[in-house]
Amino acid sequence: MRAAYFYGPNNIKIENLNLKSHSNDDVILKVLSCSVCSYDVRTFRNGSFKVKPPIVLGHEICAETTNEIIGKNSRIRPNQRVSVYPVIPCMHCWYCNKKKYNLCYNLKELGSTVNGGFAEYISIPKTLVEIDGIIPVLDNVTNEEASLIEPLACCINGINQIKSKNFDSIVIIGDGPIGLMQLMLLKKDFTDKKVIVIGKIEHRLKMAAKLGADGVYNVTSNDTNFKHVSELTQELTDKQSPNLVFVSNNNVNSLKDAFMLANKNGKIIIFSGIKNSTTDESDNFAKNLTAEANAIHYNQITVMGSFSSTPLNLRKAMELVSSEEIRIKDLITNTFELERLEDAIKTSESFIGLKSTINKF
Repeated sequence: MRAAYFYGPNNIKIENLNLKSHSNDDVILKVLSCSVCSYDVRTFRNGSFKVKPPIVLGHEICAETTNEIIGKNSRIRPNQRVSVYPVIPCMHCWYCNKKKYNLCYNLKELGSTVNGGFAEYISIPKTLVEIDGIIPVLDNVTNEEASLIEPLACCINGINQIKSKNFDSIVIIGDGPIGLMQLMLLKKDFTDKKVIVIGKIEHRLKMAAKLGADGVYNVTSNDTNFKHVSELTQELTDKQSPNLVFVSNNNVNSLKDAFMLANKNGKIIIFSGIKNSTTDESDNFAKNLTAEANAIHYNQITVMGSFSSTPLNLRKAMELVSSEEIRIKDLITNTFELERLEDAIKTSESFIGLKSTINKF
């Protein structure tokens, strides 16, 4: 049994997987597919305050059961394909009592604080069985698609933060897999709303147009260019700025761009963790913080965050993929063997294709 252990920035080694330390109550799964998330890319390059090496990364997992699993509301047979909820809650805090497991005060995470899916096998704590965090993969869903159920569930959770439907247009800043998943969900749920995608990678923006975006705009970090895009978006929205803006990439400058775009009484949803910034970027953001605070105040802008998902979101994501209401198969462009995990990470980092997946172990 092999696993890709992360030992620190730019250092991954394929080694024998040690499952001897797992609890007798843990569930052992055989990994079939595990996709690369931008979090994996950032951690590989820079490390993470949450990650203590050596650790196995990877939290977008499709696997196969080795034994029967009996949860509170489900029974999963041996050799059944499953998707896995990656958040391991403490089950004791206020948020866990409300079943908001992604907000648990003491949460652990597969592929971050607990060994993840870039391995032949993975040990899943019993807690995930108790909260029905291991769900069957439906027959017409491929292994690769099933590994994308987790990020799709996160997108569902983000869109669920929209309590009021009183908006006319939406902008997604980010043309990666997350932004494209959000686009598909928004076009499904809000057929009468204009959805615009802003990004920097031409082939990804072409995919956004194919998936139904009402407008796609290629921008650079140049402020003048972005102001021009802001004007173009208003041409699609009756001269009004968008009411709802998703920040769906990890660039700190996108936060500033969101405030430039958002209409009065609009909402900004920060979906992505922001990558570590250079000193200059951090200083510039600090200088602009007062301006953004004033924009929140004078324009009555609401800023919200969205992190991870819930087991219910995971089930909903599976239903949407199985019914082909959401076609995530279009996002799977690169597949690799476990030994080439670094290549998969570098491919994702270089914006080659859309989603990189490990599917051979």
